Amino acid sequence: MVYIFSIDNVENPHALAKFLRYMDTAKNMQNMSGNLIQCIGSYKGKLEVSFILNEHDFNRFVRGKWWVESQESILEVTECNKAYATLVYLADNNRESVGSLKRVASEEALKKEAWTYRPDLDQYWISVEGNPDTVWNVTHKKAEL
Repeated sequence: MVYIFSIDNVENPHALAKFLRYMDTAKNMQNMSGNLIQCIGSYKGKLEVSFILNEHDFNRFVRGKWWVESQESILEVTECNKAYATLVYLADNNRESVGSLKRVASEEALKKEAWTYRPDLDQYWISVEGNPDTVWNVTHKKAEL
């Protein structure tokens, strides 16, 4: 399982720098089991910096911390080839399935209200309903998270 999320005040360079320094320290101290992947995304039409973390690292370093206190939700994505995606609302822990993630061309993604762009892979992702067997996994790459 991985989580796609943004942090509170991500548009503030100081808040973003503090978060990146916090995560970099955790990585350098060898306390993380994966990597922080920085992305660009849109949620409800708002463009923002976002991140991908594996479940262990998200729960240890982000969940319940002030980084996400004001976030409405985070996106939980299974690491299987079906890449099932679920919005998890942080206020009440309610869950809403949004289908599966699908890799698409930038033109298709940018027409949507919600999408994620992974600069490390140069790939755009959107959530789709339907047969998840035709969907690519957002975490698919040569190196492990």
